[in-house]
Amino acid sequence: MNNKLRMVLKKRYESEIEDAKYKIQSFNENNIIIPEHIDITGEIDKLLLKIAEAEDKLAVMSLHYGEKETEYKEYKIL
Repeated sequence: MNNKLRMVLKKRYESEIEDAKYKIQSFNENNIIIPEHIDITGEIDKLLLKIAEAEDKLAVMSLHYGEKETEYKEYKIL
């Protein structure tokens, strides 16, 4: 995986995490109730799942396509 693609995916997953955390914080601080989403605990559960999935993707990407792995593959090809 090249550096540009890795950075784009990293930013994507990080933004998904921040978005979910912001929404959870908004529910908590502002006691927001959205008419279409009466099940607040269900909504929070969905947001926590989004965080977990994004963190898992970051971990897998780091494990299999981290900088050292990318650099090694680039040198290997040359």
